[in-house]
Amino acid sequence: MMIVKIEVWPGGVETAPREIGRMVIANLSNLAEISDYSVHIEQAETLRLHVPAIDARVTVKSHPRRDGPWALVRRALDQAGA
Repeated sequence: MMIVKIEVWPGGVETAPREIGRMVIANLSNLAEISDYSVHIEQAETLRLHVPAIDARVTVKSHPRRDGPWALVRRALDQAGA
């Protein structure tokens, strides 16, 4: 399982982080070279910035693991329309 977490540190203070988004990625293909993934994407709503909440689930099919994690994150976001 892979977790991608987005935090803000108000005023740059790392002791007061606030999580604003998270992506949970689970490999469904027993770590095969070409794998399918279940992805859950969450984003907190920020009304004053007009940022909507996101709670999306997608499946990324036939992803080459050698392309690395950022390519997988990009594909998941593209599929979710985020």
